[in-house]
Amino acid sequence: MSRKEQIIEVAMKLFAEKGYHATTMQEIAEHSQLAKGSLYNYFKSKEEIVLSIFQYHYDQLFQQFARIASDRSLTAREKFLKQLSLQIEAFEQHKEIVQMHMGDHAQKVSEDVHALVLRIRSHLFDWYVQSLIDVYGERIRPYVLDCAIMLNGMLKEYLFFALFEQKSFPFQRLAPFLIERLDVIVDSLQHDMPLLSHDAQAEKTRALALIEEMIEEASDHYIVEVLKQLKTEIQRDDPRKAIVEAFLLYLQQSNMRQFVPALRAALAL
Repeated sequence: MSRKEQIIEVAMKLFAEKGYHATTMQEIAEHSQLAKGSLYNYFKSKEEIVLSIFQYHYDQLFQQFARIASDRSLTAREKFLKQLSLQIEAFEQHKEIVQMHMGDHAQKVSEDVHALVLRIRSHLFDWYVQSLIDVYGERIRPYVLDCAIMLNGMLKEYLFFALFEQKSFPFQRLAPFLIERLDVIVDSLQHDMPLLSHDAQAEKTRALALIEEMIEEASDHYIVEVLKQLKTEIQRDDPRKAIVEAFLLYLQQSNMRQFVPALRAALAL
């Protein structure tokens, strides 16, 4: 673990114990066994630490999602169950981070933190969309936004209850319980009209914005070139699905793999 990661872990624990506003840079420095001046060599402000905490926490989560997704011994349903269980386990271990994520706390810290949280929520929602299509197949595509919203709502409310009611909660049962409820919901929707539907142009715009974000984060020159070519292909009036799929398969094997589910969801692949 790097020095910056150690500071992040210390800050997470202090924020959990005392709250963000009550924790000082001096306390973070002391618990990190650093002089206050040395701490500023790593982070210029408490706000910068919070940004790094969110980014670090969700980078770790999406990297674990990607490892599960690449396990060919698992079915799509088994992958989704493991990934959802992992998300719930991460909540149980880092309630203070998710608490800031779930409420309006992020906006109270700063607009930058709020913007990052909104982007993370978008990535999680895209992952729900793609996972639901992987599990239930093409029959769910017309209803996938409705199902993703219902899943997100159910999960959020259960976690909200676990967080604020201060009662014992069976976290290990939540993922299979939610997926069993989804089975019933998906079956019941086959004879109904979806409330929401994909806006192809809006989804294309979202995919292009995500590619720009990936280009900014990519450190490998070849990955940047692949992303630029993918962007060019998507901008065509009639993107060639086989070529887009080839680019996505390549990215799935790279350190950009955590973005691929969101891209697939936006491109309806």
